[in-house]
Amino acid sequence: MFELDCKLLSIFFHVYKYKNVSQAAEHLQMSQPTVSNILNKIRQHYNDPLFLRMGNEMVPTELSRQLFPMVSEALSKVEAINNFSIDFDQAVSDQKFTLAMTDVSHLVLLPKISQYLKKHAPQIRLNVRPITSETSYQMANGEIDLALGFLPHLESGFYQQKLFEQYYVVIAAKDHPRLTGDSISTEQYLSESHIDIDAGMGHYHIENELLNLDLKRDILMRLPSYLGVGLVVQDTDAIATVPYYLSEVLLSRGNLKIFEAPIAFPTYGVKQYWHMSCHHKPSHQWLRHMFHEILVK
Repeated sequence: MFELDCKLLSIFFHVYKYKNVSQAAEHLQMSQPTVSNILNKIRQHYNDPLFLRMGNEMVPTELSRQLFPMVSEALSKVEAINNFSIDFDQAVSDQKFTLAMTDVSHLVLLPKISQYLKKHAPQIRLNVRPITSETSYQMANGEIDLALGFLPHLESGFYQQKLFEQYYVVIAAKDHPRLTGDSISTEQYLSESHIDIDAGMGHYHIENELLNLDLKRDILMRLPSYLGVGLVVQDTDAIATVPYYLSEVLLSRGNLKIFEAPIAFPTYGVKQYWHMSCHHKPSHQWLRHMFHEILVK
């Protein structure tokens, strides 16, 4: 049995990344037959097909899925050795980082991050993507450097660090005709019309808690994200249940007021997540330290 070297591992990595032999060969500037022949050698080494063709994609086998994080980390360490430098200088670096964030993080966290970069790392560039079902895969193959938000279902091979705890409050128009006091009761909460936000795990927390209590809201409108909720609420008599740190941003921009939620909805930790292949990179260590420094509450 022959030993696998970095070249062979790189071919496995890129076939896994692109799910396509032709695209992997193009990226590696190799011919497709060469990549196919080497892939067959790797298959013989493990006595496993590694990838199964389904339509136009090469779908990884279970052995391949377990192998990929180790290959990714090994190649990352080799790259780090080849490009080793003692320090990462944030003041002069023009490196671009790709982040995955929720829409709440866009509104709450990005302004703080932008202010920090403007002062301390003016040439650093950010590429921001939404968090999707593909995020963990994209982090593992190096397309995404870091994810910010709430990702409870990540598989093995990822690190995480809590930044702050998020909880829910109720927002209403400042001149709401019925909510004139400083608090809102459960009866008032349930009697009002609601703007509901179908935004993943947070939406599940709210609906699940109401279901457990056998309570039901009158949903006037359902939005796909939090981005427009402030504008809708301030121009209607409807109310909305939103994360507290988002409510602070909305309050500063709209004709709104905030109430403590009359129902004890579950809280959740907002964290930063990264793949183990990035763990020892100086630039990535700086990125994580920056987020921890400016976002921990």
